[in-house]
Amino acid sequence: MLQEAIITKIREDGLAEVVVERLGICGGDCNGCKECRYEHLMKSLVQNPIGAGRGQHVMIETPTSGVVKGAFAIYVLPIVMLIAGYLIAAALALSEGICIAAAFGAAVLGVLIAMLISKKRHAADPTPTKIVSVIEKDE
Repeated sequence: MLQEAIITKIREDGLAEVVVERLGICGGDCNGCKECRYEHLMKSLVQNPIGAGRGQHVMIETPTSGVVKGAFAIYVLPIVMLIAGYLIAAALALSEGICIAAAFGAAVLGVLIAMLISKKRHAADPTPTKIVSVIEKDE
């Protein structure tokens, strides 16, 4: 996944701090109202293998597989666990109240598992996003 960003700071450890505009909050067309111009800016820490400098507009790349896996863990896993919890409790012929409680308990377990997966992935690669090119150079 490619996004445009602006470098705000270069760190001594070779990483760069960038500001990315998150699209989708109001459809991405902020030229019309300009109300949320600064509310949808997101700061991020990225690898800087090409040595881009502060103030430059750059393209950053986040591995698509990581985004998909993260979305699956955060959104799909708890829902699957919720349904599985209910079905298992229903298969054991438990009361409706117990089935609902089991479903919510399983959903909470799904959220906890998603958090563990996220922490494990972050520990393995805390900054998977990297700068891949400079869009315009400072003169």
